[in-house]
Amino acid sequence: MRARTGAAVGAAVASFVLVTGCGSANGVRVGAPEAAPTSTQQDCGDVVVDLASSNARELCLSVGSTLRLRLDDRWVPAVEHGTALTQVSPGVYRGARAGSAQLSGFRHACPSATPGGVSCHAIVGWKVTVDVR
Repeated sequence: MRARTGAAVGAAVASFVLVTGCGSANGVRVGAPEAAPTSTQQDCGDVVVDLASSNARELCLSVGSTLRLRLDDRWVPAVEHGTALTQVSPGVYRGARAGSAQLSGFRHACPSATPGGVSCHAIVGWKVTVDVR
Protein backbone atom coordinates (compact mmCIF):
# COMPACT_ATOMS: atom_id res chain seq x y z
CA MET A 1 0.00 0.00 0.00
CA ARG A 2 2.80 2.37 0.91
CA ALA A 3 4.53 1.88 -2.49
CA ARG A 4 1.27 2.72 -4.26
CA THR A 5 0.84 5.94 -2.29
CA GLY A 6 4.44 6.97 -3.00
CA ALA A 7 3.96 6.29 -6.71
CA ALA A 8 0.71 8.26 -6.74
CA VAL A 9 2.36 11.21 -4.98
CA GLY A 10 5.30 11.05 -7.40
CA ALA A 11 2.93 11.03 -10.38
CA ALA A 12 0.99 13.99 -8.95
CA VAL A 13 4.19 16.00 -8.40
CA ALA A 14 5.42 15.18 -11.92
CA SER A 15 2.07 16.24 -13.39
CA PHE A 16 2.13 19.49 -11.41
CA VAL A 17 5.68 20.30 -12.56
CA LEU A 18 4.78 19.51 -16.16
CA VAL A 19 1.62 21.65 -16.10
CA THR A 20 3.23 24.63 -14.37
CA GLY A 21 6.35 24.39 -16.55
CA CYS A 22 4.37 24.76 -19.79
CA GLY A 23 3.20 28.27 -18.93
CA SER A 24 6.50 29.55 -17.64
CA ALA A 25 9.46 31.02 -19.42
CA ASN A 26 11.42 27.84 -18.73
CA GLY A 27 8.67 25.60 -20.09
CA VAL A 28 8.47 23.82 -23.40
CA ARG A 29 7.79 26.01 -26.45
CA VAL A 30 5.15 24.71 -28.82
CA GLY A 31 5.18 26.18 -32.31
CA ALA A 32 7.65 28.20 -34.34
CA PRO A 33 10.12 30.43 -32.49
CA GLU A 34 9.53 34.17 -32.54
CA ALA A 35 11.35 36.00 -35.31
CA ALA A 36 14.29 38.07 -34.17
CA PRO A 37 14.25 41.72 -35.21
CA THR A 38 16.34 42.41 -38.29
CA SER A 39 17.94 45.46 -36.72
CA THR A 40 18.24 46.49 -33.11
CA GLN A 41 18.76 50.16 -34.00
CA GLN A 42 15.69 52.16 -34.91
CA ASP A 43 15.61 54.82 -37.63
CA CYS A 44 16.39 58.19 -36.07
CA GLY A 45 15.99 60.67 -38.93
CA ASP A 46 14.53 64.18 -38.97
CA VAL A 47 11.86 64.84 -36.32
CA VAL A 48 9.17 67.50 -35.82
CA VAL A 49 7.70 67.89 -32.33
CA ASP A 50 4.48 69.88 -31.97
CA LEU A 51 4.51 70.88 -28.31
CA ALA A 52 0.80 71.71 -28.32
CA SER A 53 -0.30 68.21 -29.32
CA SER A 54 2.63 65.79 -29.08
CA ASN A 55 3.32 63.38 -26.27
CA ALA A 56 6.82 62.68 -27.60
CA ARG A 57 9.04 63.25 -24.61
CA GLU A 58 11.91 60.92 -25.49
CA LEU A 59 13.17 60.55 -29.03
CA CYS A 60 16.23 59.65 -31.04
CA LEU A 61 18.02 61.68 -33.67
CA SER A 62 20.88 60.70 -35.97
CA VAL A 63 24.01 62.80 -36.12
CA GLY A 64 23.31 65.36 -38.86
CA SER A 65 19.50 65.00 -38.64
CA THR A 66 17.22 67.90 -37.71
CA LEU A 67 14.79 68.35 -34.82
CA ARG A 68 12.15 71.06 -35.20
CA LEU A 69 10.05 72.24 -32.28
CA ARG A 70 6.75 73.79 -33.23
CA LEU A 71 6.52 76.80 -30.96
CA ASP A 72 3.96 79.56 -31.23
CA ASP A 73 4.20 83.00 -29.63
CA ARG A 74 2.94 81.66 -26.28
CA TRP A 75 6.04 79.47 -25.75
CA VAL A 76 9.23 80.82 -24.21
CA PRO A 77 12.28 79.77 -26.30
CA ALA A 78 13.74 76.37 -25.37
CA VAL A 79 16.67 75.90 -23.02
CA GLU A 80 19.20 73.25 -24.05
CA HIS A 81 21.20 71.03 -21.67
CA GLY A 82 23.87 68.74 -23.09
CA THR A 83 26.31 68.87 -25.99
CA ALA A 84 24.71 66.44 -28.45
CA LEU A 85 22.66 69.14 -30.26
CA THR A 86 23.51 72.36 -32.04
CA GLN A 87 20.91 75.10 -32.38
CA VAL A 88 20.50 76.11 -36.04
CA SER A 89 17.79 78.73 -35.44
CA PRO A 90 15.10 79.28 -32.79
CA GLY A 91 13.30 75.95 -32.35
CA VAL A 92 15.54 74.09 -34.85
CA TYR A 93 18.35 71.80 -33.70
CA ARG A 94 20.77 69.47 -35.48
CA GLY A 95 22.34 66.31 -34.06
CA ALA A 96 25.97 67.36 -33.58
CA ARG A 97 27.51 64.32 -31.89
CA ALA A 98 26.45 61.06 -30.25
CA GLY A 99 25.13 61.57 -26.77
CA SER A 100 22.11 62.89 -24.93
CA ALA A 101 20.55 66.33 -24.61
CA GLN A 102 17.46 67.81 -23.03
CA LEU A 103 15.35 70.65 -24.34
CA SER A 104 12.88 72.32 -22.01
CA GLY A 105 10.72 75.40 -21.76
CA PHE A 106 7.32 76.68 -20.76
CA ARG A 107 4.38 78.86 -21.70
CA HIS A 108 2.01 80.91 -19.63
CA ALA A 109 -1.21 79.02 -18.99
CA CYS A 110 -3.39 82.13 -18.90
CA PRO A 111 -3.69 85.12 -21.20
CA SER A 112 -2.08 88.37 -20.13
CA ALA A 113 -4.08 90.39 -17.63
CA THR A 114 -5.59 93.69 -18.53
CA PRO A 115 -4.06 96.69 -16.75
CA GLY A 116 -5.36 96.70 -13.18
CA GLY A 117 -6.89 93.23 -13.61
CA VAL A 118 -6.16 90.00 -11.79
CA SER A 119 -3.09 88.19 -13.10
CA CYS A 120 -2.53 84.43 -13.45
CA HIS A 121 1.01 83.18 -12.90
CA ALA A 122 0.46 79.52 -13.86
CA ILE A 123 2.80 78.02 -16.43
CA VAL A 124 2.81 74.83 -18.51
CA GLY A 125 6.24 73.23 -18.78
CA TRP A 126 7.65 70.70 -21.22
CA LYS A 127 10.84 68.66 -21.57
CA VAL A 128 12.12 66.54 -24.44
CA THR A 129 15.07 64.15 -24.01
CA VAL A 130 16.98 63.53 -27.24
CA ASP A 131 19.28 60.55 -27.77
CA VAL A 132 21.62 61.40 -30.65
CA ARG A 133 23.11 58.30 -32.32
